[in-house]
Amino acid sequence: MKYLLFQLYGPMQSWGDVAVGEIRPTSGRPTRSALLGLIAACLGIRRHEEERLQQLADSIGLMVRVDAPGMRLTDYHTVQSSREKKKRVFFCRKDELGPFLGFDEDLTTILSRRDYLMDALFIVCLWSKKGEDELSLEMLEKSLTRPRLLPYLGRKSCPLALPFNPMLAEADGPIEALDRYPVDAVAREIATAPRTVHFFSEPYEGMKDPLKAMTTRDQPLHHGRRQFTTRQEVMISPSEKLSDQGG
Repeated sequence: MKYLLFQLYGPMQSWGDVAVGEIRPTSGRPTRSALLGLIAACLGIRRHEEERLQQLADSIGLMVRVDAPGMRLTDYHTVQSSREKKKRVFFCRKDELGPFLGFDEDLTTILSRRDYLMDALFIVCLWSKKGEDELSLEMLEKSLTRPRLLPYLGRKSCPLALPFNPMLAEADGPIEALDRYPVDAVAREIATAPRTVHFFSEPYEGMKDPLKAMTTRDQPLHHGRRQFTTRQEVMISPSEKLSDQGG
């Protein structure tokens, strides 16, 4: 079976988890919704294109290998914004905070604590659920090499420090495909040393018994409104590498 592999490395990353109130945590690995958004940006798909986004979500399966979990950083944020009004359009941040506001209009101030991962390194493995179609792995590889929209690592303040370095590989399963990926030497040197490498994946054909099965809320339900539903995810230990025959 054919797989598409690429790396995610940056000095800071933030992969949104379930957030309540002022606390905005990060998952310890890239979420499915975030990876779909990243790939969509590379393809040039915008947030209002629900049909194309849903087609992408239905077409690919994915696994994430945690090569370096990184260190967590909590940052305190103060965010100001003006209230929405009909027929008022802000063309830039300066407009939102200045000349378009009424003389008696106060800014809305939001306080929050946001978590980030520092010096984390992840390798992503994608496969097609529908065979060769218009969203082929070759097309995705090309888009990761030359993105049409700006990709980032979870937040706009978290740019990539190294290219995606996408690679196509044929293997008997996603773990075997990940073993063949040549991780960038710079990323390996800079990223914090891993404790134990684990693989996080959606269930796939031929998968052996996982180390842990869990439910995660990172399956996009409505992209424009940023609504999500749950899905099944499994954690596979390194020992599975010897017995994995999935595809």
